[in-house]
Amino acid sequence: MASSRLRVAVIGAGAAGLGSARHILLRSRNFEPPVVFEMTGQVGGTWVYTEEPAYAGNTHSSMYRDLKTNLPKEIMEFPDFPFDPSLPSFLHHSEVLKYLEDYTDTFFIRPHIRFNTPVVSVYPVLEDQERISWRVISSSQGEEVLEKFDAVMVCVGHYSYPYIPDIRGIKDFQGEILHSHFYRYPEVFSSRSIVLLGSGPSGVDIAMELSAHAKYVILSHRGPPLKWTPPENVSLAPPVVSATRNELIFENGTQVEADTLIFCTGYKYNYPFFLPRNQRRAGDGLTDSEEVEYEDVLDWGFLEGEDIERPDRGEGHLLPLYKHLIHARYPTLCFIGACKIVVPFPLFHCQAQFFLLTLEGKCPLPPVEQMLSESRKEYIEHRNSGLPLKYLHLLGLNQWNYNQWLADTAGIEPLAPVLEKLYDLTREFRSSNPLVYRKLNFKILNREEFEVQTDGTEEAYEKGLGKKGDQEPNGHSG
Repeated sequence: MASSRLRVAVIGAGAAGLGSARHILLRSRNFEPPVVFEMTGQVGGTWVYTEEPAYAGNTHSSMYRDLKTNLPKEIMEFPDFPFDPSLPSFLHHSEVLKYLEDYTDTFFIRPHIRFNTPVVSVYPVLEDQERISWRVISSSQGEEVLEKFDAVMVCVGHYSYPYIPDIRGIKDFQGEILHSHFYRYPEVFSSRSIVLLGSGPSGVDIAMELSAHAKYVILSHRGPPLKWTPPENVSLAPPVVSATRNELIFENGTQVEADTLIFCTGYKYNYPFFLPRNQRRAGDGLTDSEEVEYEDVLDWGFLEGEDIERPDRGEGHLLPLYKHLIHARYPTLCFIGACKIVVPFPLFHCQAQFFLLTLEGKCPLPPVEQMLSESRKEYIEHRNSGLPLKYLHLLGLNQWNYNQWLADTAGIEPLAPVLEKLYDLTREFRSSNPLVYRKLNFKILNREEFEVQTDGTEEAYEKGLGKKGDQEPNGHSG
């Protein structure tokens, strides 16, 4: 007798995939054990540090050797699996990887992971007039395997496919050019003249690391002036807009000689396993009828005849997603963690539960036409705002309302309010002095309150928190 339980494919065994698998295993009455496809030989995704040569085509992780988290562990953790409380708040990346490995084994996820098994293609098939199933082709030991699933959870992240903007004359530049994705440690840049484009977390961190080794470092960025004073050999400049053989030219016309340009410009979405419409690889083992159904069903647009851009490999937006999560046309397909500028693990926790509850029928979704309409409206409003499409799924400060909406709509326990409070304070510390904020430690007291502690140095206290006299005697309570 065929099982009535749903079979779900999870693509990726990083934090998003592990969290998704855990929640599937918790719902054994309605779901078969998950099948987790992982292209590498271990769990952890972007948290797996590798010292591969620069520009290696198979470099997946963006970790650099000395990276520490820019969020405290107290808000990073999955709500049902705390970090070791003896660890400092800001962790070396190796501690996060260990945490994910412990999570995997504590919840018995590892037996359901197929390591060294990349997904080759994913596409929907029309089973009847209303029901869609999914075909997943994976590759293992040189052989391709075709399987059928009721739903697919895409959990591959978005920190492995660099975004590099077009710069006039960049092909003429004779210096070294790389993306922060390939940066590993500062010693190899000793005595260099370096320009970094982008002042996000990676740009600032790498500039600080390089300052102890480089001849000088210029942090080139767009937006308001930074609030902190950089080290002596680090200066700030407007964005790089053009290049010559030996010089980089900034937006204000200033020219500087440089031998290295590092792009700290973020990443694009990349889902190579989704085949374009009307394209098929030969020999995938499908019947003729399935091929016809595939051609008829796979449509990433909104409605026929609408002039809406498809998912973009240039800037990296996804369309059409309902609530930044579920494919509006194919609601048994979701993208866990597609949102940008978020606290990732708690977000994955909320998104995975929400999606699984929709599959169970316990959290009904609006009609497809309504979800498409909402996604279309969101896209048009964003496009008309003048912001680049790569920010379509950027949540930032809106992430807390978003997580609350997921919890309220699905009837799951919401995230503790203290997480938002601690996030806001950490953000303030980081923007005011990125050199010292990681010296601070935090302790969550309850769902509403936390306190800030220091390592005992007056410098960390004063530069990270403000003047000591402005604070509570035993730390700052949130």
